Formats: sequence, structure tokens, C-alpha cells
Amino acid sequence: MLSQLLPMLAITFTVFILFFVFMGIGYMVKKKPLRGSCGGVAKLMGDENCSFCGNDPNKCDSIIAEQQENALKAAQLGKSV
Repeated sequence: MLSQLLPMLAITFTVFILFFVFMGIGYMVKKKPLRGSCGGVAKLMGDENCSFCGNDPNKCDSIIAEQQENALKAAQLGKSV
């Protein structure tokens, strides 16, 4: 019984580790903040407004663009010194 359980646990653990590694790589590549959906569980519980985007789907994109612009300015200041 134990000889059947250990390989299954190893496979399950490996799949979870790979899942989190690929999530981390995806986050580093896209540089987007993790966020929930505006139509998810909060709406089912009676919360009509999204606490993250305030029901404005363009807000997340504008925040990301502002952060990228600030990072570019900071990088330019660092190079000119």
C-alpha cells in the first residue's frame, strides 16, 4: 500500500510545485497585479461594487501604465547619475 501511495504523493507535489513556478514566471513576464474578478464571489454575496477596480475595467490598465512610466523615469535617472 505504501509503495503505491508514495509515487502518487510525489506526482501530486510535483504538479503543485510546477503550477506555482509557472504562475511566478507568468507574473514576472507580464508584470500585472494579481486580482480577482469583478463578477465573482463578492457579487454573489451582495457586494455590488468591485473593491479593486470600482467597476471600471480600464482602471487596472491605467495603473499599470502609470507604474511602467514611473519605472522608466527611475531607470533613466539611475543611468544618468
